[in-house]
Amino acid sequence: MKFLTSLSIRIFIISWSIFAIHFATNIVREHYPAFSLVDYATFKVDEYQGFHPDIFVHTDGHSYIGNNVAASVIAAIPLFIFDPILDVLERYEKRKIRREGVPGTIYRTRHTNSIKFLKLVKEKGLSLRFGGASVVTSVFLMAPLSAMTIVFMFHLLTRRGIRTKQALWLSMLFGFGTPVFFRTGVINHNMLIMYAAFVAFYLLWIQPEMRFPVSMNRRLTAGFLCGACLALDYSGIIPLLVFYGYLIINRLSTASLKTAIRESIPFIIGCAPPVLFLCYSQWSMFGNPFLPGQYWMPNVTTTEGYYFRNPYSDSGFRGFTWPSLDLFYLNLFSPSYGMYTYGPILAIGLIPTCFYKKNKLILTQPERILTTIFFILFLSFCAANQYSRIQFNSGFRYLVPLIPLIYLSACDHLVRIPRRWLIIIVIPILLHSWVISMVREPVPESWCRVITEGLQLPWLSVLRATAPEGHPILGSSLLPTTIILLTMLLVFTIWKLGKTSALKRETDNR
Repeated sequence: MKFLTSLSIRIFIISWSIFAIHFATNIVREHYPAFSLVDYATFKVDEYQGFHPDIFVHTDGHSYIGNNVAASVIAAIPLFIFDPILDVLERYEKRKIRREGVPGTIYRTRHTNSIKFLKLVKEKGLSLRFGGASVVTSVFLMAPLSAMTIVFMFHLLTRRGIRTKQALWLSMLFGFGTPVFFRTGVINHNMLIMYAAFVAFYLLWIQPEMRFPVSMNRRLTAGFLCGACLALDYSGIIPLLVFYGYLIINRLSTASLKTAIRESIPFIIGCAPPVLFLCYSQWSMFGNPFLPGQYWMPNVTTTEGYYFRNPYSDSGFRGFTWPSLDLFYLNLFSPSYGMYTYGPILAIGLIPTCFYKKNKLILTQPERILTTIFFILFLSFCAANQYSRIQFNSGFRYLVPLIPLIYLSACDHLVRIPRRWLIIIVIPILLHSWVISMVREPVPESWCRVITEGLQLPWLSVLRATAPEGHPILGSSLLPTTIILLTMLLVFTIWKLGKTSALKRETDNR
């Protein structure tokens, strides 16, 4: 297996494998427009009215989702590839319903809305299709993208002068010791913003060995990625403006304002396609290119016997107010969705680096200032968005785009901590992140369940909760442990094969 000689390929495959077995079966709002795009090439989601509280009937009589649909367009790609398999699953279930009737709904969970949702999809004959779709979008979209981001972090760290072994464990810690692990389990636009913003930042980063200005291709690509952030969600306006300002201000150290603005034109041109797509999608759905879906959503939605109310849509402008002090705190420390609650290692990034030599920093001083500005503005945006309070349904999500830059800030300290103390810090951090990713409940409950029930996997927990009690296979407590051990064996085998192949190549080249 010569391809395993590459350390990057090994990191990617190992990371993908670990992410893949921790996928969750959640069907989220991004799925519905993706389903419609694959089946009917439209953003209308009429047949899914009542499946999600963010789906509403617009004035044209058709149903739409109340969020940006760029993430759904991306999700539609793997769903289109696997559509024949999903069709087979749907036909099988509907034939079974015609023969035997709709099966009873078993779901041992405290989440009543999940029980209602499962009952609904079973009645429609879509439970197998939806389950398959969750596998596709988690295992074949989110998992490889997060694995690629780990590889990207590895290369960034090595380029910044970090030794290969250090860069390896730091990049793996980024993937599995931060909320990246938790959030990879389900498709969501916040993670897609994180991927795009991180790469855009790197493209605009003038490192010591580089010359001004950033190449045109870098400016163009960074502009496209920042425009994509906005197309994915309106919170994407923050990385777009911050990174554009970074491009201009950074150039002012060597050129005039006029030159800096002129050289930023490729960035602006790159932004145009995704921003125009955002305008087009809003125009095609709501008849207005500039007003978001939240503007058109009714405060109260009653569909197929389900009654949903968004208690925050009446606040300010459709839920957007001045930043709330309590939301600053909750977004950082809530046990249900706080950034430092889910990723305590990120708190190390708050420690100043003024006592280190500036030329020895991984994240150079101008970029640390950029990170601070990005952190403050993005946190303020989320503290002004009263919808942040609904994150208890999904866990940590809104502040995901901040993770890579904050983690890079932490790396300057992590590489300097003595090995003994590093082990003491890192092992509990990895365990904490794993526990949350296994259970996908608020932090205290996740720990309580693992301690009392043992190792778990999100998808397996759902299968177990929806199967008859005492199921001979799903009921076994050894099943998740066996799957995890087999995955560990696979990881070990991939690593050893690659290392052996790399040593053989090195020997042959001597």
